[in-house]
Amino acid sequence: MLFNKKSNKALTTFTKLVAVFMSAVIFSLLTGAVVDVQTKRVTLVMIDAFADSEKTQELTTRQNYVSEFLEENDITVGEYDRVSMLMEDELYSGARIIIRKGRKFTLNIDGNIEIITTTKKTVREAFEEAGISINQTDRVEPDADSIIEPDMNVSVYRVQSQVITVDTEIPFESREVSDSTLEKGKTRIKTKGVNGLKRTTYEVTTENGIEVKRVVLSESTVKNPTAQVVAVGTKPKSAKKTVTTNAGKSLSYSKKLTVTATAYTASSGSKTASGRVAQYGVIAVDPKVIPLGTKLYVESTDDGKTWKYGYCVAGDTGGAIKGNKIDLYYNSEKECVQFGRRSAVVYVLN
Repeated sequence: MLFNKKSNKALTTFTKLVAVFMSAVIFSLLTGAVVDVQTKRVTLVMIDAFADSEKTQELTTRQNYVSEFLEENDITVGEYDRVSMLMEDELYSGARIIIRKGRKFTLNIDGNIEIITTTKKTVREAFEEAGISINQTDRVEPDADSIIEPDMNVSVYRVQSQVITVDTEIPFESREVSDSTLEKGKTRIKTKGVNGLKRTTYEVTTENGIEVKRVVLSESTVKNPTAQVVAVGTKPKSAKKTVTTNAGKSLSYSKKLTVTATAYTASSGSKTASGRVAQYGVIAVDPKVIPLGTKLYVESTDDGKTWKYGYCVAGDTGGAIKGNKIDLYYNSEKECVQFGRRSAVVYVLN
């Protein structure tokens, strides 16, 4: 078989390459060297948004799992850091592991306390990442553009504004006028005072439902007040009024009332509404007409000619004793029955 020069040269080159390859194999077998098919190329990216830092490394490893790789390179993953692969994931050549630095903060919002973890730099970005809605009018402390600090506290105040209308009374004034028909020391209302009405419109701002600001938008008088006019007596006082007791003693009184009188009795030691012991001389009255504790003198309407109960004190009340009615205490039911119901005059003593 004949070969040309060109073919012969190519055969020579191929023979040399085979010889080199075989020499390398023989050398590897003789020296114990082996081809490392377990080595993997891994890209490690470390991102710290809080420090505006991003570092990328190309590393080789013979480890099989992510956790082993990180331990081999003395890389600690913080409690709030986020890793793009799971620790138990198997490594492969060309793997890309991204570790983002994380932090946590406490959020007070809508009456709740929440713990938020984030890899974002600012409060605003952390809210967006967590899906937390913030209105344009809401107030955030610290400011929403603040950088997240470890274990910081963030509060959200829901700010609302509304317009309200409030009606308030305008107090009436009081003035006095002299009245010669009234005794000195006595007064009488001639014109009753009436409060006016003022209407005010406010813009009220609240934070988390608590009012923090109130601004007057408008104010108007709906009704003017009516002044109260009080007549003051200038007439000289009349001579002292007196009533004579059974014993002929003269008692001074300030008021004289005509009433309907009935009688009652009670068991020994019973207490009255005023705390006094029920006994002769303690009568029941309507406190709106005669205040409890008032000293009185009671007799018939004919100036005591028919009968006299005498000196007594308003010390008890009764369900049926309303208005100008009194109930006189007697020591026995027989006396009560004998008394029955009568007209009487009550003198309010000075």
